[in-house]
Amino acid sequence: MPQRPELSVIVPIYNEEGLLWESAESLAGELDRLVGARNWQFVLIDNGSADESPTIVKRIAARWPGAVTLRLPKPNYGAALRAGLEAATGVWVYLINVDFWDAAFLAWSWQNRQDYDLILGSKRADPTINGQTRYRRVLSWGLNAAFALIFEFVGMDTHGIKFCNLGRLRPILQRCVMKRGQYDSEFTLRALRAGLRVAEVPVPYADKRKNRNLMIKKIAWNLMDLFRLRQVVQAVPWTGPLNYHRWSRADVEAAAGGAEVASRIVTIKAGPGD
Repeated sequence: MPQRPELSVIVPIYNEEGLLWESAESLAGELDRLVGARNWQFVLIDNGSADESPTIVKRIAARWPGAVTLRLPKPNYGAALRAGLEAATGVWVYLINVDFWDAAFLAWSWQNRQDYDLILGSKRADPTINGQTRYRRVLSWGLNAAFALIFEFVGMDTHGIKFCNLGRLRPILQRCVMKRGQYDSEFTLRALRAGLRVAEVPVPYADKRKNRNLMIKKIAWNLMDLFRLRQVVQAVPWTGPLNYHRWSRADVEAAAGGAEVASRIVTIKAGPGD
């Protein structure tokens, strides 16, 4: 692998023994085709797993040299993302979930990597491909409405898969203070306020897992985090006109290869548990 890979793929992992190897194999094939073999690296962050995930992480690192592996003592999604971004050495970064990544999003982002500093994969931007349950749709809508009201957020989703120019985003990442689920929301809001070039594209989504935490617990966490995030972000000024674009799914699939790429959308069947 070159001294600095073109792309780092950051994968937070928590009890993913049923999904991890299959997801790594399918994604690696797509990355070899798109980016070039040995021009990318996995950055795998075990987030306090209690199953066989750490063993599988070692297998992946042995199979794809150049991988970076980290292990955190307890589950914390924001801490896992932060650790992965700090450890990544690629020019660009692709943030994914173990159970889902989107070939069309990846291909489109790679083609347009020089045009944007941060690309958001949004499950809410196109209701025709949003497979959330009605309950989760309501919760996502409520959270996004709070972001629009409190932070003047013009997008549809701060969570989910992302693609970014690490060099452009790193100064912002160094200022972020949030943990848990609102860490990526913070750097997204900061990127918009800093005038970075941000795009949002729809990605297909389906609820494939049982909840790891009680929803009432997640709601309570989000309310507490929103209060703290408001205190943090209100001190971050807008530095110029908003530089934000939203694309349609049709635009993304057409530019990324149409039906051929769309057919490679990966949805890994969830194993037992969450």
